[in-house]
Amino acid sequence: MRTVLPRTWRSAATLAAAAAAFGLFGAAPAQASPSPIPALSGTEKALLGSDAPKAVQLDPATGAILSVRALPGTPEQGIGHHNYCNSGDGCFLSGRVPYAHQGFYGSAGTSRGNWPYRSGYNTGRYTASACWVQACAQRALPPNTRADFGGTLVTGTSFRIH
Repeated sequence: MRTVLPRTWRSAATLAAAAAAFGLFGAAPAQASPSPIPALSGTEKALLGSDAPKAVQLDPATGAILSVRALPGTPEQGIGHHNYCNSGDGCFLSGRVPYAHQGFYGSAGTSRGNWPYRSGYNTGRYTASACWVQACAQRALPPNTRADFGGTLVTGTSFRIH
């Protein structure tokens, strides 16, 4: 003997069978727990909330903010940097080819780096100071001043506009 289901029950039974076949009501697949997200520093939080131009690194898996940094030459960082010296730039001078001069411009701030074979620096139109692996200038020098290391080449580590 054949059992006949009402039309609405047949549709529901068909949907339930399809759902079971495709695993729609099964347990969700296990996912690895995300790695701990580093907390933002106070500086990063302040920069994130500011209008200053910034770069934000996101976790591609979760969209969480991993880090925030100021873009060069912005008020947050103050100082801009390029690997050539324009007229008026503060300039960490190269003492060896093919190493480029390093130019600094903008407002007060410090640019850090690793610039080998520096023969000296110019302050350009700024009051400026520099550091190198062995030491730092003991005082900021006024605009339009050239400082050298007496023929010794040093590795520059920072340039500061005061």
